[in-house]
Amino acid sequence: MNIRKKFSAQFILIIVFILFIVYTLISSFVFQVKKLNEYKAEISSLNKQISSTKKQIEELKKIENGSTTEDLETIARNRLNMVKPNEILYIDIGKEGD
Repeated sequence: MNIRKKFSAQFILIIVFILFIVYTLISSFVFQVKKLNEYKAEISSLNKQISSTKKQIEELKKIENGSTTEDLETIARNRLNMVKPNEILYIDIGKEGD
């Protein structure tokens, strides 16, 4: 009985220390998993941005090289084709000399 009273404080202290270490390990593991998921989402977002930027660069290179032969009339026709059936389209013709 006397020995149990002598070492009970040390035993409690060791148990608290072990619980603290286990809690720290578990919380750090959870933190690392959350960060890993955030980094994966960030990387996929950046990869999408890179691919869209590459497409834009290719389109600009085509325009710079003159491989696109669209004139203003073709662009206007394409835009008119994008008008929805029930949508009202206003075209400002303007006067000559404006």
